[in-house]
Amino acid sequence: MQTLDILNTRDIKKIRQLFEETYGAFFTGDYVYLQSKDGRLSLINKDIGKIDLQKLRVDKFGLYVAEIKGNSVRLSKEGTQLLAKEARDKLKNIITLDSREIKAYFHGIDLRKDLGPEAKFVLIEYKGDIVGCSKYKEGIILNYLPKIHRGEVIV
Repeated sequence: MQTLDILNTRDIKKIRQLFEETYGAFFTGDYVYLQSKDGRLSLINKDIGKIDLQKLRVDKFGLYVAEIKGNSVRLSKEGTQLLAKEARDKLKNIITLDSREIKAYFHGIDLRKDLGPEAKFVLIEYKGDIVGCSKYKEGIILNYLPKIHRGEVIV
């Protein structure tokens, strides 16, 4: 069973700073933030505070939105879509893909694209929709799309 820590205000402030530095925005909803020992961040409704989590044997709580390792934060597919829904006008590091590139992305292929010398996490956009998050490094957008989300008939 996975142990999750309910984050306090000080921890959330650090995570908020990481999000704003990387993506320009943070979640605006009224959530409880849970973090696993391996850095996986999940969001859950505030009503969870009324339940004694130690007495339950539950594998997962809430919506997995990001993975935090050191000073970097990588959004999950669901996390990118929620962040885009809540704070679309504030987002940065967005790259737009054409239909050929998005098909390759949904096949799990890394994309060659020059976004400058700096390694960073980027949000993937197609036709106005944010569809995922990837890491840009040395002229390549590394594909982090889980196999379960890959497919042929996407676009």
